[in-house]
Amino acid sequence: MNLTTRELLYLEDLTKLFESINKNCSRGMQTSNDPQVKTILQQLSQDHQQWIQTSARLIQTNGQTLQ
Repeated sequence: MNLTTRELLYLEDLTKLFESINKNCSRGMQTSNDPQVKTILQQLSQDHQQWIQTSARLIQTNGQTLQ
């Protein structure tokens, strides 16, 4: 699959968004006293980590690293 530069830039922006969400989930897990909230945030963090990895693979597969 060949992605356009625009699509690759979109994936990079999306990856940054997922990283931000993941960071906030981690912060919430550390500060929450509710075990259910911690479990939900942990699952969200794991889901976003998978999206980060998938996006990175798509970018890498297309052989381009954009700045």
